[in-house]
Amino acid sequence: MRVSVCALSAVILAAGSVHGQVDGTVSGGDGYGAPYAVQTVETGFGDNFSEVNAAYARVANGRFYLALTGNIEANFNKLEIFLQTGAGGTNVFTGTPGNDGAGTMTGLTFAGGFSPNYHLIARRGFDGMQSRFDLDFAQLNTANFSSYGNVFGGQDFGQGATGTGLNLSAIELAYNGSNNAGVLGGSGPANQAAAAAVTTGLELSIALADLGLQDLVGETICVMAFVNNQGHNYASNQFLPGLNAPQGNLGGDGTGGFTGGLALNLGQFMSEGYFVVPVPAPASASLLALGGLLVARRRR
Repeated sequence: MRVSVCALSAVILAAGSVHGQVDGTVSGGDGYGAPYAVQTVETGFGDNFSEVNAAYARVANGRFYLALTGNIEANFNKLEIFLQTGAGGTNVFTGTPGNDGAGTMTGLTFAGGFSPNYHLIARRGFDGMQSRFDLDFAQLNTANFSSYGNVFGGQDFGQGATGTGLNLSAIELAYNGSNNAGVLGGSGPANQAAAAAVTTGLELSIALADLGLQDLVGETICVMAFVNNQGHNYASNQFLPGLNAPQGNLGGDGTGGFTGGLALNLGQFMSEGYFVVPVPAPASASLLALGGLLVARRRR
């Protein structure tokens, strides 16, 4: 019984920790802990322009928090974020709903049996009139998506929130592009210590209900992200989990060539196709369980 009490106590501490606001920075007090994935390859899309150094995630208060440290180039390159929840979707990208022109990725095969059912697209740049940061949220293999433009109000960095649509609760997001460290430019093995030391980048918070989850123990969120070009059809070498090093940009054909599409089999380039984030016990449920357990112990 002592082991059970310790386990419940650990769950309470994890679920009841103080969590910081979504601000584009990973810090010791925000509850993230160690990264789920660290970059394995130097960036082929420009040092401190397009790189994803590490991935952090947590679940708290009915929301999924995800932080991808690094930089998103201000040229409307895409940061593609794929999520698998529940029964998932399909292992091969079908091009549906195809928002933001993402249909050019039709035929992309995910690695390790990863079968996402949600897709987020983050991008930033100057549209000829103003700087902007845009975010799309789509449910794959359906017609359902929502596009949110200029979420930082005329800036391509900052903090803000989307409206509602496919997501019934606003998605909170922040981007801090101040990183000037992390991985170097190139195609060789990354300095993982340097990658893990980066603390700024993109941070998101999404309601679990908008991912089809009920905040129940045993539920999980599987994640994969990568940097793509403006047309969704020329993949960089910046993936999390990372590609097997050394590795140049995949492009459209896996060797850096442009084909107009992205019908790649990612299983040829990465050993781990995704990372898994568990949904912890809600603090209230844990407290009730612990209370009942302690009462039972006292009655003995």
